[in-house]
Formats: sequence, structure tokens, C-alpha cells
Amino acid sequence: MTASAPPPAPAPAVAHERDLSVLIRSVQELLFLTDVRGVLSFVNLRRDPVRRRPAEALIGCSLHDLVSPDTRHALSALLDADPMVRTRRATVRFDPDDGPGADSRWLDLAVVPVIENGRVTGFAGSGVDVTAQRAAQQALQSQLAFTESLIESNPLPVSVLDIEGRFLLVNRAWEAFTGVKRQEVVGLTAERILPPSEVAVHASHNRALLEDGQPRRYEVRRERPDGTVRDLLVSKSLARDAAGAPQRIVVSLLDITDIREAERVTDHAREVAEKASIAKSEFMANVSHELRTPLQSIIGFSELGRRRAREQVALAEMFGDIHGAGRRMLTLVNDLLDLARAENAALPMNFEFLDVRGLVREVVRELRPQAEARQLNIPAQLPPQPLVAGVDPLRFQQVIRNVLANAIRFSPVGSAVEIDAAVDDAGAIRLSVSDRGPGIPEDELEQIFDAFVQSSRTKDGSGGTGLGLAISRRIMAAHGGTVTAALRDGGGSVFRITVPGMVFGRPGRAAGVEPLDAEI
Repeated sequence: MTASAPPPAPAPAVAHERDLSVLIRSVQELLFLTDVRGVLSFVNLRRDPVRRRPAEALIGCSLHDLVSPDTRHALSALLDADPMVRTRRATVRFDPDDGPGADSRWLDLAVVPVIENGRVTGFAGSGVDVTAQRAAQQALQSQLAFTESLIESNPLPVSVLDIEGRFLLVNRAWEAFTGVKRQEVVGLTAERILPPSEVAVHASHNRALLEDGQPRRYEVRRERPDGTVRDLLVSKSLARDAAGAPQRIVVSLLDITDIREAERVTDHAREVAEKASIAKSEFMANVSHELRTPLQSIIGFSELGRRRAREQVALAEMFGDIHGAGRRMLTLVNDLLDLARAENAALPMNFEFLDVRGLVREVVRELRPQAEARQLNIPAQLPPQPLVAGVDPLRFQQVIRNVLANAIRFSPVGSAVEIDAAVDDAGAIRLSVSDRGPGIPEDELEQIFDAFVQSSRTKDGSGGTGLGLAISRRIMAAHGGTVTAALRDGGGSVFRITVPGMVFGRPGRAAGVEPLDAEI
């Protein structure tokens, strides 16, 4: 039995046609043939991508019936029977049976006529699905339109420049502010519309912006068409393309003329107030100096008269009244002089490192007669270790005296004025003077440290000028410390004096200083 012979090899033309058919059907994009009327005779796709029908169902259908009505005019231009027109291109839409919707497809068609014997007998074409690209383009156009709307509706003058500094876009606010229409400026650089001095400033910031990409904010002054000069805050930022390269410069202008004018008025008012304050302080100092000499004479002669009139009681009392009034007036003059010096930072200070416990004890001993006259007790809780600080002893005692004298003056008869001291965690020395007086309203706790101000609860004619606490605060500020007031639990007030301490070895202990007795 003989083996069967192999099938004969296909003719070259047949093989070529077969290979070409396979190749055409493997192409994913649309390939088609039509007659001269646009009726399909060949489609390479296996299935209609829009209507989901087999490709065989498309054979014999007219392209005019497959595309949407609003793009048939473009298709008609493709199927022109003029043999002189070679490749034709157009974008058309193919809709599903139920009309335009999410399944509609946009195809970019390229068609060439099939010519036999000088006349068009049909058309061969291809189509590329551009639905996604068209949707992306429409989204981009919508975004651009939205961005332009934002810029146009912005109340601030806004302009967009290219990286060469040419105007690409300005909004209505920019036109209104500059008095220049957009058609007159688009395509021009700043040199054509701005004064040279301002152009140089803008060019410098543009270069810096392009170099590092960091937004810029700076101020310029510009004369408007009506002749007014405005202060402008210029803000610039860089817009980049998809590759990150600089593409646009966005510029906005903010008119800050009113703000700068308010600052200038405020600065002028501050200068005037400072000059007035200096003049007032100098006047107070001069008047105080002028009053001290005659007051010293009044006090001296009244003291002399009181001694010589000891045998005449009425005359001695008269000289005593003159002497007391003179002393009170001298205290007021000295306070005025101290306040004037403190306001001009000219209050003389001689700092020494001292144990402030001794300074406290001296003031307590000095004021004890006043306390005993009101049957007041002054218990002092001072620590056994030294409290060393750099202070001017006379000025520091002046603060303690002011605070303690106020506590004695306003404490009820038979009560106590308590003094205690300690060192806090930061090494600062804190002295507290507490009383059971009428107290201070909470909203006046800071006001009482202003000159000539007294608490509403202590304006009872019991004396005082309202200067002692103001001077005390300035003295403590010169020491790098503070003096404050607070309400005391159960009624009364607490005044706290704080001054930086000198700490050696451990808190509150100075090397080489022996503990002193805490009793007064």
C-alpha cells in the first residue's frame, strides 16, 4: 500500500491573498471598503463595536445610515466622487440604536477613492477610535474655560505672562485698574506699558521666579491714569507644563494704599505721642526740681518754728501742720521726679549683689510704727538660706515700701499683713505681701500700675497719689523683674515682687554666705 501524496502547494497569488486577509483581519482598528454610494462591501472587524452586531450584518449597509445625523455632512465630504481628491479625513460619530449615549464612539476616518478607468468606483478607508482622546480634550477645554472664568471674575487685577514676560491674558479688574484694554496689551511685554523703574523691579523678580520656582511677593508704587499713586502688593507664581518645565507666570495685584496710609498715620501719631510724652516727662522733671528747693525751705523753717514755739502750743501745732504738709508735698514731688526719670529710662540705678532678706527686714522695721498704730501684725516667713539678687538696694526697698505701706493703709484694724519669700524652680526670688483689705476688682488689677490711677475700692481720701505702683513697676522692669497684683482667697489682695536670683550650688543658696536669722 502506497502512502498518499501531499496536497499540492497553493499558487503564490492564492497564498498572498490568504496572508493579506489574515493580516487585515488582525488589525484592531477599522478597515472597510464601500461602493461609490458608501455601501459597505468589506469590514475587517469581527463585531460592530457600537451596536454589538456581527460584522457580516454590516455588509450591505450604508455608512450614511450608521453615523449620527449631525456628522453625516462630514461623511458626505469623504465620499465625494471627484477622482482628483485623493485622501480625505473627517471625524464622525457612530451611535447605538437608541441614539447618542455613553456607548457612542467617535472615529477619525481616512478615505481614498478606488479609481478604475478614470472614474471612482468605490472607497477604501480606515478608522481610528478617538472617543477617549475627544473626551479628554473636551474635559481639558471645560477646565480651561472654568479657569478663565475664575480669572475673569476675580476682583483683583490678574494677568498671565509667558516666560518671556509677554502678556497672554488679563482680566476685567486688570483693565479697570490700569485703564488699558486687553487687546492693546496681549502680546506685549511690560516695557511697553510700564515706567522703566517699575519694569526693572518686575524683571528681577521674574528671573528669580524662573530660577527657583518659589512664589514672589513684593511692593511697588504705580501712578494710575487719573494721576493718583497707589501702593501695590504684587504676587507671582509659576505654572508648569506636564513635563514640569516653566510655562506661565501668574500675576495678581492687591491695592494696599489704604493700609500703608494708615500705617503712615499711625507712625506719625506714635512719633507725636512719643515727643509729647518726652516733653511731659521733661516738664515734670523740671517742675519737680524747681519745687524741691522752696519745699526744702518750707520744711526747714517749719521745723525751726516748731522747735522755737514749743512753749506756745497753738503756734507749735501750726508749724507742725505746715511741716507735715511740706513733707507730703515733697513726697509727691519726689514721686513725680522718679516717674519722669523712669519714663525716660534715666532713673539712676546702682546694682549690688545682696541678700534681699535684710532689705525686707529694714522696710518692715521702718513701717512697724504705722502698723502698730492700726494694731496690725506683720508676720514674715523668710527662708533660712540667703536670697541673693543683683538689686539697687534703695530702689528695691522703695518698691517694698510702696507695696507694704499700701497694705498697712488699707488693712482692717487688728488684722495681719503677711510677708513671705521663696525661690521658684527657675531660680527667681518671689516676695509676696498679702492683706485682708477691700481687695481690687479683677478688671483693675493691671490698671492700678498706671500713673495717677487708684483702685475704685481704695479712693477713700486716705492718701496716696497713684504714683507709687507705677514707679514700682518701672523699677522692677529695670531689675529684669516684675510686680503684679492678684485677688486673695477669702478677701484682700496679694502683691508679688519677682527678681532674678543668683543661685550657686543649689536653688536659693549663695556660696560663702551664711544663713541669717529669719526673725524680725
